[in-house]
Amino acid sequence: MKIKGKKIGMSTQIFVAMLAGAAMGIIVGKPMTQVGFIGDIWLNCIKMIVVPMVLATIINGVVSQKDIKTLGRISFRIFSYYIATTLVACAIGIAVTSFLKPGHLANFSDMKSMDISGDASITVADFFTGMFSSNMIQTFSEGNILQTVIIAILLGVAILRIKDTERREKAIHAMQVFNDMIFSLINMIMIVSPIGVFFLMAETFGKYGIGVFASMASLIGTYYLACLLHVLLVYGMVLWVTAGINPFSFLRKSVDLWVYTLSTCSSVAAIPISIRVAKEKFNVPEKISGFTIPLGSQMNYDGSVILYGCVILFISQSLGLPVSLGTMIKIVLMSAILSTGGGGIPGSGIVKLLVMVTAFGLPTEIVGVVAAFYRLFDMGTTTCNCLGDLAGTVFVNKLEERTLKKKSA
Repeated sequence: MKIKGKKIGMSTQIFVAMLAGAAMGIIVGKPMTQVGFIGDIWLNCIKMIVVPMVLATIINGVVSQKDIKTLGRISFRIFSYYIATTLVACAIGIAVTSFLKPGHLANFSDMKSMDISGDASITVADFFTGMFSSNMIQTFSEGNILQTVIIAILLGVAILRIKDTERREKAIHAMQVFNDMIFSLINMIMIVSPIGVFFLMAETFGKYGIGVFASMASLIGTYYLACLLHVLLVYGMVLWVTAGINPFSFLRKSVDLWVYTLSTCSSVAAIPISIRVAKEKFNVPEKISGFTIPLGSQMNYDGSVILYGCVILFISQSLGLPVSLGTMIKIVLMSAILSTGGGGIPGSGIVKLLVMVTAFGLPTEIVGVVAAFYRLFDMGTTTCNCLGDLAGTVFVNKLEERTLKKKSA
């Protein structure tokens, strides 16, 4: 799209479409829910390419490493980063909610709730067993991304272990060609992003209207403030110390990513955007971002654990129940474990939230209210998660640059 010869960036197009869709949903109302299927078609096109995209990016990220030792070092660093930021994220959610006390302002008498279905049980054995596929074709057909990530890592390592140099290089070249084809298709789908975003936002606001902000204002405001503080204080400080990038510069350079995630609520669909932003704005090679970002889409749930902490404290405050320091620590630890281990739970985010609330003996009715408006929370959850993936990728890249400099010296 151009205006007087000047090309409008994709992020600007998506942002305008998001605002226009929201305005149309508010003005027209429920009739806009009848055309929401157009946005769903666009999302389905993205979902269609998710499994091959994860395969291509992870395998290429693995085979781009010089050796297994380099891969192990990158893996250790990104896993350490994801674990540390997840623990801090829940602590921030609890701290902000404890300070603002939004539960004291809550009134649920006129609000509608949603029935929540799904198996809320999960064990450590189930989690680790569920990571490994017993049928590769079934994994791909079911769209199990966590199992796809594991398969891609194993295939990448297998290629690196091919002893015949010529055949190994041919296999690597074939995967690079496959990767180029997948991203060419993604670029085709991204061209129509503004149209998809417009109808998704129009459907959401047509369904809930502007009143949704009034009914959940205290919890929504607290949650988004906690997410913003986490992005600025945690991701921002990590990048400032290791890469010399100040927090506001990070947000400005990553605008393409967070505008996209706010409108789509899909961290997996945002993988190509994250990789492009990492490369173009932060000079991160795809051999690193192609591994860490898809991995983060399945391992890094900072936005989710912030929500867990906020909701549990919110419910406790609305009921007048005190929360001890010991309970807060338990919330942090359980949130970290459940966020990583909940990928196979049917119903995903809202069911994991139900698990948390049930585990602490709190009434689940308010979770039903949150579920009724979950998309508003999911916008922040996805955005925080993806910004965490991007920050972690830049962080690991800087550490790798320093390691290579030391070796060359």
